[in-house]
Amino acid sequence: MGILNRVINILILLAAIAAVVFSYMLFSKRNELTDGWRKMAEAINATAATLDDKNASGTKAAQELAAEKMKHTEYANLDQVLPKLKDNASKIIKQRNDLAMSLQKAANTLEISGVNAKDFQNVTTYESKNKDLSSKISDFKRNRDNVFSSYVQTGSIAGASISANDLKDSSKANAAVQKVNAQINDIKARRDRFSSHIAAVSRTLGVKNPNLSGKNYPAELNTSLAAIRKYKADADTTKNALAAEKRKTASLNNQIAAHRKTISNHLADIKSKQQRIDELLRVISDDGKSRIPEKLLNGKDPECYAYVKGKVEYIDKDYGFITINIGKKYEFVQKYGIKDNKVHFPLTTGKIMTVARGLNSSSPEFIGKVLVAKVDDYSAICNLVSGKLSDLRIGDDVYFAAEDIAAATGKTAAQDQKAPAKK
Repeated sequence: MGILNRVINILILLAAIAAVVFSYMLFSKRNELTDGWRKMAEAINATAATLDDKNASGTKAAQELAAEKMKHTEYANLDQVLPKLKDNASKIIKQRNDLAMSLQKAANTLEISGVNAKDFQNVTTYESKNKDLSSKISDFKRNRDNVFSSYVQTGSIAGASISANDLKDSSKANAAVQKVNAQINDIKARRDRFSSHIAAVSRTLGVKNPNLSGKNYPAELNTSLAAIRKYKADADTTKNALAAEKRKTASLNNQIAAHRKTISNHLADIKSKQQRIDELLRVISDDGKSRIPEKLLNGKDPECYAYVKGKVEYIDKDYGFITINIGKKYEFVQKYGIKDNKVHFPLTTGKIMTVARGLNSSSPEFIGKVLVAKVDDYSAICNLVSGKLSDLRIGDDVYFAAEDIAAATGKTAAQDQKAPAKK
């Protein structure tokens, strides 16, 4: 019995020793677990503080995930605290992704190539891509500033005072651009107007119209200037010649006065002979109806107007004038019996002429009236005084109607129609 008690006491002693040993080991493990739990809580809190970035991110995860709230003694509340770390991390990731997409959209708007949002979401590539984008944005800004500077210089040349800051300010940019555009449009309108007037002057003077639309416009202007100077020199020569002719005319008038008495003496003889000629004209006839004209024209007779007939050669709808094929050297043929009397009858300025279509047809059409403004050797420039320019056609007939002849000779239309000349 004593031996059994000893064995039992030894077993109890061994069990007590084992309990002490296991209690020590359990306490040691507990300390390790609580220490690890504390470190994990501190790491989570540090991560939350990093996400907060001293409240720069707008989150307060560090407060919501304080280490005291995640102690092992607060195990029952962890389900309410820990999800906040994931929520804040999701917000930061969404913010990052949105910023990356915004960078891509901004680059696309600025037409900067090679920018992809995924490169900014990737932690291994975003830094180099960020430097690349910054460099491209700097290049874009430099190019934009250069364009603005050049545009400001262009505006200054055109007479519009603007600044680069006006172009950078969205509230002022449009007004600045419109200001420059207005000046440029004014310059273009002036250039076009000058070109149009130069062309009109060239046509009026009969010189070559300069081509001002090409790069060789200075040479073209010099050529036109030389032609105009020559025209002026010719005009001065003509003016001097006209003055000489006037002096000569004065001298001839004196001679004419001397001859008038002789002419008067001959008129009586001519009158008697004219009566005889009239009697003979009534006898001389080709077909029993036609008659020889009453007199042989010499180019100074007012009856010459009835023989004048020409055509419209050119119509300028922009400046409202036409050209006809009658000029200073105009000639017509008067049928005088079997004789063709060739008469030189120069056209002069200031005369009114009639424009018609189908003049020799059974139903001629009246178009309008024109005033002779400038006469060259074989053509003349006329301005429309009645009718519509749009109704005129190249090839229309131009002639002196009865009222035109009366106006040109100072007779009444009734007087002029008493003895119309045959054509």
